[in-house]
Amino acid sequence: MRVLVRVLFYYAVTVLVALQTAYSAEGEDLVFIVNGNNPVTEVSANDIRDYYFKRKRQWPSGESVRFIDRSLTSNIHDIFVRRILRKSNSDVELFWIGQKLYTGDSAPLRETSDNSTIQFVSTFKGAIGYVSTSTVIGEQNVKVIKVTGSKKED
Repeated sequence: MRVLVRVLFYYAVTVLVALQTAYSAEGEDLVFIVNGNNPVTEVSANDIRDYYFKRKRQWPSGESVRFIDRSLTSNIHDIFVRRILRKSNSDVELFWIGQKLYTGDSAPLRETSDNSTIQFVSTFKGAIGYVSTSTVIGEQNVKVIKVTGSKKED
């Protein structure tokens, strides 16, 4: 009986932790930013997927795209993968392993924070990245762009 109680307790704690993690990730949201000199003001979720997976490598202006991803352990990365890429983290990682082996392409650069993402995007005209909506953009050379066709709009 004691073992059963411990197992049920462990199971309940595990479920509560999983629900808390899911809730905190859902409470956070993201916005996409591009360099302030990029003329783009709106992009589709499909285009973001194509830029991320390097199926499209240039902006409509001809500038090379430099996608800035976030670290695998951040909630905002999970939101991006689930809502925009519509994949699991493991599917994305397997894709990039295959790309490295077969084409030599590497996954996008990963930044650890909103501030470092803003810094990088402000430096390169073709850069695009995502930050949490609570981040203050400030005087940096970046702008928020509208994303059409994401799960929130569907």
